[in-house]
Amino acid sequence: MTSARRPSIICFAGDIWDANPHSRHHLMRRFADRFDVLFVEAIPMRSLAAGDPFELRRALRKLRAGSELRTAEPGLHVLRPFPIPPSGTLGRRLQLAALRRQVLRACARVQLGDPRLVWFSTPNVAPLRGRLGETGTVFYYQDRYDAFSHVDAPWLQGHVADLARGCDVTIASAEGLAADLRVLGADPLLIPHGVDVERFAGDPEPPGELDSLERPLVGYVGMLDDYLDLDCMRAVADRLERGTVVCVGPANIATAQLEHPRIHLLGRRPYDSMPAYVAAFDCCLVPFARNRLTAAVNPIKLREYLAAGRPVVSTSLPEVVAYGDVVELADAPGAFAAAVLRALEPDNDTPAARQRRRARVASESWDRVAARIEPSLGGLAERFTTLAPSTR
Repeated sequence: MTSARRPSIICFAGDIWDANPHSRHHLMRRFADRFDVLFVEAIPMRSLAAGDPFELRRALRKLRAGSELRTAEPGLHVLRPFPIPPSGTLGRRLQLAALRRQVLRACARVQLGDPRLVWFSTPNVAPLRGRLGETGTVFYYQDRYDAFSHVDAPWLQGHVADLARGCDVTIASAEGLAADLRVLGADPLLIPHGVDVERFAGDPEPPGELDSLERPLVGYVGMLDDYLDLDCMRAVADRLERGTVVCVGPANIATAQLEHPRIHLLGRRPYDSMPAYVAAFDCCLVPFARNRLTAAVNPIKLREYLAAGRPVVSTSLPEVVAYGDVVELADAPGAFAAAVLRALEPDNDTPAARQRRRARVASESWDRVAARIEPSLGGLAERFTTLAPSTR
């Protein structure tokens, strides 16, 4: 247990700690050097009645996992709340009341100290702002949550507005998100995502399960979800005379459209193995559909691909266009497939080309991202140290 001597952060992460890490994982690991961190795993944002056929499966999986509090690393504790899916106004109130009790109980158990900051990464917990004994708040806006499918968009929009106007610090991971916050009256820090440069810059042995697949390997790493352009992925498979399109990650949608003799779905694999998969790919894909959601996406996988020196083909997302000097950009399925074929040409993967890609993201490490944010956190902690202790 932690001695209550350091400032602390309650992070509503919107993620599962043991899943492949997102920005909140990377940042909280680094903040744990100075703060005691309670990483609160995701609670359901979609109602079971919202029409998402995969939500029931996710809810059952979380129910089987149960609730848990554990110390994952020194200074970093993980709370898995009991997963109560929201259902109407009453259901949402019950969900938040239960979550508040669990969080405060966890804070007491791990002796989270003062000053206490609360980091909001998802808007569905916005009503807890001001109810956790905190002395400062941060809104970390990394997705247009209301643009996801099967969500109550007006409800989430209201909570985003509340966090934008009410939190002491607002941070956006993409220019489109920063623009959203400015419209709501906030003055956000624009801090794009980072990359574990050293993790992806090595030369690992290829995973054995790739040995039987015909080369070249065209790879996608990440969730299979409805924000992907599956037509682009299938077009690549149709155009390949030889080779395999390999998808590494869980599916959150039906994948019948990807049933193809040249497409191989591996499913979820441990994050520690991701550098080996990426290094084995002859070309990597960011095949996102272009819509309001993805217009504000800042894909971490793009930097991971480039840190590995791999050729990349992406749709022309606003946050990817800036990397057009080292990434092939294409949108329509036919153009996307043609770009992949160009990327697979031997003269496109020379040692010099690999070095250019790696150099492009060499200064974008998660350490640097955390270093840009930490002064704001420290300022909040110092600003409130003179206040009387909160009543818990």
